[in-house]
Amino acid sequence: MRDVPRLYVTLCVLVGAAVLHLGHSGHASAQATMAVEGEVIAATSRWTSDGSRIVTEATVRTPDGDVTVSQLGGSVDGLAMRTFPGPAIMMPGMRVAVTAHPALDLAQRTHVVVDGVRVLAEAPGFVRTGPTASGKYLYWESGCVYVTVDAEGTKEIAGENEFPIVDSAIAAWNDGTRGCSYMNLVRDPKLESLEVGRDNVNLIKFRDLSWCRPAIGDDPARCYSPFAAGLTTAVFVDDSSSKRDGAIVDADIELNGVDFAISAGGQTLGTADCKSDLANTLTHELGHLLGLEHPCRAAGDPPRTDGAGNTVPSCGSANDPVILEATMFNFQECGETKKATLSADDTAAICAIYPTDDDPGTCDRVTDEAGCCSASEEPPFPALALTGLTFAVLAMRRRSRKNSARG
Repeated sequence: MRDVPRLYVTLCVLVGAAVLHLGHSGHASAQATMAVEGEVIAATSRWTSDGSRIVTEATVRTPDGDVTVSQLGGSVDGLAMRTFPGPAIMMPGMRVAVTAHPALDLAQRTHVVVDGVRVLAEAPGFVRTGPTASGKYLYWESGCVYVTVDAEGTKEIAGENEFPIVDSAIAAWNDGTRGCSYMNLVRDPKLESLEVGRDNVNLIKFRDLSWCRPAIGDDPARCYSPFAAGLTTAVFVDDSSSKRDGAIVDADIELNGVDFAISAGGQTLGTADCKSDLANTLTHELGHLLGLEHPCRAAGDPPRTDGAGNTVPSCGSANDPVILEATMFNFQECGETKKATLSADDTAAICAIYPTDDDPGTCDRVTDEAGCCSASEEPPFPALALTGLTFAVLAMRRRSRKNSARG
């Protein structure tokens, strides 16, 4: 009989010790738990040294400084790893609330390990032009796109100084995406007396006298909104039965020197109140030529999704710097120049549409023979269903004309 109480006491001690240990462990974890809230400004995924798992190191910008946390999962070399259920993998632009704790790896290095992620706001992504009737977004088939400038240029910039600026706008896209995209814009020699239209010439046209596409034999003049500093018109394959559905076959850019004073370095010979910096406006329009849309919706725009699958917000509610600072943002201030330099979102867009690994290895011109670059089994180009798309102005300028809208 005496053994029973002794056994009972022993069990109580063991159970009590276990409870005490768990309580101590939980207390220690509670002390070490970190709460981190802010915007993810960088995220890099990598394989661990043994190749068994992917981890993502994300830097979160908080009011007290940047904090780097380590999360299980991510994407590397075309492979992704996620836990289900599990938190969303953090990516730049997200606003997050993270719980984490410090932990050591076997080499005694400290990592701030993510326990949970609550996404407060999704990262906005680039927006592509389209889709076609069957849902394909627009793209160029060749590894390069040839563009030509009308030799008449513009009288609003002294001498022929507009032409080097055209080259700099082209270089902004080529240089800004060179490390991750095969796409290249190539400027052809200037040509005289060209007009926009489907002719296999991707034309940059300055309009100093009339902000209209001129009348032709069986169609009147088509005038544009006076609130557009520039616009781009694309012709593309819109045929669900074609493997080339969505392929752009012609794109022209027009620049408004009637309602705006086209300027360079703040200088202009134009007389309009609002200066439209040529590099700023043209770099934006070249983004349209390559297949990009605006990152937010103006009044009257249809619903769209961005490159991350998120609903594109209205411009009235957009306050994320990823949207507002993008070259493809819909609006510009008079005399603005910052859109002449690509943002990370603009670069990501081209590198997603035309990634280096998918390089077709061609730099061919579009021809009427097959609608693209060489003979094929497709029907002749005139037999393809083509739809012109005009990127129209999306907002009214203030009466003081301090703002201008880009196409």
